[in-house]
Amino acid sequence: MGSTTSGITPAFTQVADIPVFPLTNPHILQLGMIGSQSTINYGTETRVKAPSADKIVYLDIANFDHYDMIIGTLYMRQNSVLLDFLNDQVIVNGVATPATPIELLDTDRCLCRY
Repeated sequence: MGSTTSGITPAFTQVADIPVFPLTNPHILQLGMIGSQSTINYGTETRVKAPSADKIVYLDIANFDHYDMIIGTLYMRQNSVLLDFLNDQVIVNGVATPATPIELLDTDRCLCRY
């Protein structure tokens, strides 16, 4: 259950000047629906900082729609990440940080607030 990968977009790596490397064995990113997949050809090892978590982690490089970064369940388990929707906060290793609200158009062009 949950995302088995953590990754960032190629555009984010360029803006943040994060070095990437080609993968010796590219792997498939399956998006949980029939026929929706992509090949991941690049990766990076970079510092990911959050309140109470600061470490070098491996990230896949992929074109995620609407997102600059995806945090997978492995990272979330290793850092005791809790998504507190009731209080609109993210808790990492026991330290709460207010969630940043975003607005996106859904596929029906309706504005959704997250």
